Amino acid sequence: MRFVLLLVLLAPARAQEPSRNTIPSILVHGEATVSANPDEANIDIGIVTQAPSSQAAADLNARQANTVMQALRTLVGSASIKTVNFAVNPNYRYPKDGGAPAILSYTANNTVRVVLDDISKLRKVIDAATQAGANNVNRLTFALHDEKAVRARALAEAAKQAHAGAEALAASLKVKLGRLLHVEEGQPVIISPAREIELGKSESMEQPPILPGNIEVHANVKLTFELIQ
Repeated sequence: MRFVLLLVLLAPARAQEPSRNTIPSILVHGEATVSANPDEANIDIGIVTQAPSSQAAADLNARQANTVMQALRTLVGSASIKTVNFAVNPNYRYPKDGGAPAILSYTANNTVRVVLDDISKLRKVIDAATQAGANNVNRLTFALHDEKAVRARALAEAAKQAHAGAEALAASLKVKLGRLLHVEEGQPVIISPAREIELGKSESMEQPPILPGNIEVHANVKLTFELIQ
């Protein structure tokens, strides 16, 4: 956890007549980072099929996707599953002599997103999808279901650091802190590194554990205090 202090003493410009309303003040900048364990996972599961025609590839993909989704529903329910992408694309063969390419087959790609509010089921969900016909996990990210509490902690720590810095500066300058004149909140930044998983065949029946790590919420605030001589 760190903080940065910026001292600003407000005073009228020399070329102007001093203003009676000028308030000597001090501006401090506090930063804090709070870590939290994720309690939500977002998984993109891909179903890829190939066939001689686009319709055959789409039909085969639909059957395979329905099997995968049925397996997922038994674990997480229908509300946590949705289709986020579907595409059918031709596969070309390019002649060595530079002639016109010919279509060899078609590939259908269906991506299903699962929002998992119990990350202890993550391995079961991936295994169930794989056994039902899923080909890959395109994206796996971890998140906080309700980040308000962690965000509040980060802001509170940042404000605490800024206040402590203001008191230290005031003491070193032989002045006292007066009223809190202004508070400015920076936008908290949430850092959640993505995880990429390949569903290839493993030589061992033991699958490596998935370690989500921590999610970090970084916040910063600026506080302006009146200075009392």
